[in-house]
Parts: sequence; structure tokens; C-alpha cells
Amino acid sequence: MTKRESLQAHARMFGKAVLTTRKELRLNTEELAEQSGVPLILLGRIENGIASGDEWGLREICALAGVLDVTPDVLMERWERYIEEAGAAWWRRGKRKG
Repeated sequence: MTKRESLQAHARMFGKAVLTTRKELRLNTEELAEQSGVPLILLGRIENGIASGDEWGLREICALAGVLDVTPDVLMERWERYIEEAGAAWWRRGKRKG
């Protein structure tokens, strides 16, 4: 996997973490966008895994986490878990899952 493909995979997994958490709270996309201040178009791109890493950052992570009623680190842990489950964790390369 190239570095670019790895970054794209990580962006998709962040979208999955946001989408899953939003659905658990039974919020729709418009509600999350409005309450977090993240533009609806960007939120849609994040959840669909097509927003590049330069379109969002810590500000969006914190804003989304606040509305999703989790701390940023909880959202990041979910994101990390999805990356590891997809086998795209750069920090696991060459190591066995255990």
C-alpha cells in the first residue's frame, strides 16, 4: 500500500467512526453539521470517506466529538480500531496482530 493509499484508507476509517457514532445517537447528517459547525458538504465528504486529510483536522474532530457526546480521544480510539481492523495501520506493519 502506498503512502497515499494509506492516507486515503485512514480518512475513510475516520468517516466510518463519525458515521457509526452519529447513527448510534440517531442524529441525521444535517443535525450533526448544524450542531458541530462543520459544513454539511464537508461532513458528507468525511462520512463517505472522500474528504482528504487537508480538508479537516483537529478543529473538526473536536467539534464532531462534542456533538457526538464523546471526547476526542474516544472518537480517535474508534478511528484507530477501524484502521487496525482494516489492516491499514502503519504502526502495525511487520507486527502480528495480538
